[in-house]
Amino acid sequence: MDWTFPEANDDAGIFEIGRRLAVELGRTPDVTRFTYDSREMLRTTREIERASRGGRLLTGFQTAAKLTVEIDRYGELLNAGTRVTVFATGAKPASPKIETLDYRELQPDTRALANQWVLASDDPDQLAFVSYELGDPAQFGIGGAATPGKRFVGFVSDDPGVVALLISALEGVARPVPPPPPPAPSATAASLISEVNETSAPPVDMADGSVVIAVGRDDDRRAFLVGASIAREHHRSIIFVDRSAEGFSSPYGDLRGDHEDRPSPDRLFNEELARREGRGPLVAFLEAARLMGINAGGWFPLKSGADGLAEAGKRFGGAVYVLPPEAAKPSLAERLRGMKIDQLTAQLKAPVIVAS
Repeated sequence: MDWTFPEANDDAGIFEIGRRLAVELGRTPDVTRFTYDSREMLRTTREIERASRGGRLLTGFQTAAKLTVEIDRYGELLNAGTRVTVFATGAKPASPKIETLDYRELQPDTRALANQWVLASDDPDQLAFVSYELGDPAQFGIGGAATPGKRFVGFVSDDPGVVALLISALEGVARPVPPPPPPAPSATAASLISEVNETSAPPVDMADGSVVIAVGRDDDRRAFLVGASIAREHHRSIIFVDRSAEGFSSPYGDLRGDHEDRPSPDRLFNEELARREGRGPLVAFLEAARLMGINAGGWFPLKSGADGLAEAGKRFGGAVYVLPPEAAKPSLAERLRGMKIDQLTAQLKAPVIVAS
């Protein structure tokens, strides 16, 4: 049955709900009484809560904030062995008192049944209370039942057919899908973390900002170990500048445009994007940093050598630069790229550390 309140959003809509019930049941439903008074609705709510103690209760709270106010009451129901299911927008309130409560988080909707003020129980007694909130959609679910301007229309019934239809509709609301467990660390990332734990961070006097690590050339594993040890000791984030992207063509020059599934010069990328881009070693560095609780991202330089590192620092706030061991004796090609340590330090205006 469709319990959605009619779009006209007026008091007569409850009679349309009654008509649908009659069609579904093949008879006139036994509605004990219609109710419009919020105080009477609250008394009815308490009566059904007491009657369902030790049995089963399904309750629509509209919002998680309203459940928060009732944590003690519903904790007592749970302690009494009541099987409780709650429907509301927003995340389940964090409280050990309602840990075992079956909570169904909803999307906002002013007309759907589960988003209304509703209670249903079929154990030990057959009881149903449905109350639709009318009025300004912008104020839906905000404030208490007696808040000025609030209007509700609903009914109470002990008709087993009505109760069964109501419970069937509510039970059809999907439980939230729990997030999948995090994947086990890769062997490479686990090895990197173990080595970082054995690596002492070199002394460094640096300003606020991130640790920039040059990777993609030479022994970048050593650069990672030293850079990660600095980042962890000083509580800094890491920027991995992947120098393997240096070349004649831009790493950003493809046909995907500025889409979230492709790298952008204006943002750092995570390990998933690095994996899609085929940057295997960088994936392991990013994974290891994440598992150590270090905020890290990768970036493809727009320019070669010193100019690329300087651009990364300028865009994302570099405070110290860590290079592979080979940078201590740069090749001619590297010197032409400005990677001679004294020249690089002068250009970057920040400490430059060569991993050893």
